[in-house]
Amino acid sequence: MAIQELARQTGTPDPTNSPLPKESPLLGKSKLSTTEVSQIATPPVSKGKAPAPPPKRTSASGSFSQPTQTAALSSTTKLLAPPSRNPKGTTPPIKPNPSASTSKLLPQPPGGNPPALPPAAPTAQPNPPPCILGTAPKSYNGKEDTAIAFWNSLENYFTVNATTFDTNAKKVSSALTYFKQGTQARDWASDHIVTILAGNPVNYGTWDDFRDTFKEQFVPPETQNEAIQNIHNTPQRNWEFGKWYQEWSRYARQANVDEATKMYAFHRALDTALHNKLLQLSPMPTILARLVEKAREFDKNWRTFTGPTRGF
Repeated sequence: MAIQELARQTGTPDPTNSPLPKESPLLGKSKLSTTEVSQIATPPVSKGKAPAPPPKRTSASGSFSQPTQTAALSSTTKLLAPPSRNPKGTTPPIKPNPSASTSKLLPQPPGGNPPALPPAAPTAQPNPPPCILGTAPKSYNGKEDTAIAFWNSLENYFTVNATTFDTNAKKVSSALTYFKQGTQARDWASDHIVTILAGNPVNYGTWDDFRDTFKEQFVPPETQNEAIQNIHNTPQRNWEFGKWYQEWSRYARQANVDEATKMYAFHRALDTALHNKLLQLSPMPTILARLVEKAREFDKNWRTFTGPTRGF
């Protein structure tokens, strides 16, 4: 009943009430004339519904096969069933790729693809400031007995940090700040700064000139002359090398003489056996520091293996 009701709603004729004659069991087909075919009732078409399909034509002469109830139900089911999206056993249609088709239509640049861009150069990093080594000397108070010690400490500080104090101007301008406030030494440094800045252009001079100016101001001449005499008249004799050299080097700093003079006086002041051992070195040291290092090494070995009595 439900199928028949559904067939009536869709406008499909009921095969039991169809005016077409039933098919004879003896004859496979019934022959109808053109006039009879035109008198077949056409089922009404409801608004918004698809019209029922016409009867299947079986021959060119205009004969039709009688629709059956099964055929009517099949056509009604096809109208109501939604179309299958991807039935089993079928391949889904391939959708066109608009980008692929468009890329084929675009003109290609001459000469093939453009060359790859070179990698970006690394950004140069600023060099970090050099690390300051050692301890800055204490401010000089202007006393004569500490002048040589202050100067040696100052010069050593600039030598260790040579990458920072790499010009005469940097060393002289910095040295002028190491004079204690409220002393005559500070007044001397201040006057020296005014004289330098008054020049056009500003010229700090050389480091050697500044050293000579400092020693003329703060190291008395008698102190220097006395120190020169002491480096020649302070022999080692039976002193342990370390203790003797500490005393001798203090006079050498105050003497303010060149390297060759210091080396000559050092040789003459050594014990005779140690002096002769140094003369056997090849090559001979050319600076005082190297000569002192070898003398200390020989004296230590000698005392370790032979006792306090010298003899090589």
